[in-house]
Amino acid sequence: MTLQALVTTAASSYSTPSYGSGSSSWDSSGYDGCVQQCIAQFGSVGTYTPPTSTSDSTDSGSYSGSSGTGSTHTVIVAPTEGVFRYYPFAVNASVGDTVKFMWGANEHTVTKSSELTPCNKTSDAPFASGEQNQSFVFTQVVNDTNPTFFYCGTPTHCEKGMFGIINPPSSFNAPTSVSGMMPSVIANDSTGDLATYSAYTQNMTNGSAAANWGSDIDMSSMPSWSYDLVMENVMFTRNVLAMNPDQLNADGSINLSSPNPIMVPPDVGSALAAANNAPSSSAPTAAGAAAVSSSSAASTSASPTAPPSNGAMSAASSKAMVAVVVLVATFFAL
Repeated sequence: MTLQALVTTAASSYSTPSYGSGSSSWDSSGYDGCVQQCIAQFGSVGTYTPPTSTSDSTDSGSYSGSSGTGSTHTVIVAPTEGVFRYYPFAVNASVGDTVKFMWGANEHTVTKSSELTPCNKTSDAPFASGEQNQSFVFTQVVNDTNPTFFYCGTPTHCEKGMFGIINPPSSFNAPTSVSGMMPSVIANDSTGDLATYSAYTQNMTNGSAAANWGSDIDMSSMPSWSYDLVMENVMFTRNVLAMNPDQLNADGSINLSSPNPIMVPPDVGSALAAANNAPSSSAPTAAGAAAVSSSSAASTSASPTAPPSNGAMSAASSKAMVAVVVLVATFFAL
């Protein structure tokens, strides 16, 4: 069975549980016990709670940046610990608007880059927050409507997908748009991780307007190495929107003005990448755990188990296990 089929089967065979009580039946496989153990180890759906004001921050320098006189657009910097994403991945803003970046986890930056080099600081009207921690707020006034890229300058974070766009280039239903390129990018991914993440996202967003978010983002000028990461970022935003449907406006914009907690699904892309790159193991690695844990239970210090002799088979099993665990953990938390 392919990895995508495994994820789809896991989701379709799911029945309503007793919210982590262990009373749900998984036939006679003993899988329910495994699910409970995995959820206890890896965490399930996390949450991000916006501060009621910048004074809620425990940092002495809790706020910096510039502000405009127009609308304010919020971007959450790493919604929970171990999730290397900005949410939303892209925002549209007019001249005079303000983009407000709000930290959900520690040790991240917002640093201006460019479309051709999304993970490198630009010298063109640069801005940089410096490395900041949870509850920090950084604002930037929008001076033009050209695409503006930004990334996390903490080492390795951008390479894991942590970059975003203000006023992304748009191309409606074109071959170079996200919707036009996603099938070929998924097909050309030798790891199969994107196919798994796509299956997960399709299950999460089935019947939701979130399924089409970001479809018109144009990728024609972006470097080819970033294609996979763009797709992951779009899918992550879609998954968050599917869990928080009240945030998606009819015009496709995202409203984060509510003070209510935001449900944050596991970052399947990061979890699968960790399983793919880590030493072979019969269970998800500590890096995978960090990607799906909540901010109160994240842990990246555990070491992966020693690789067994049948490495290729074990690596595939590890990735499959990660996919199933994050699916089940998500559904258990709903």
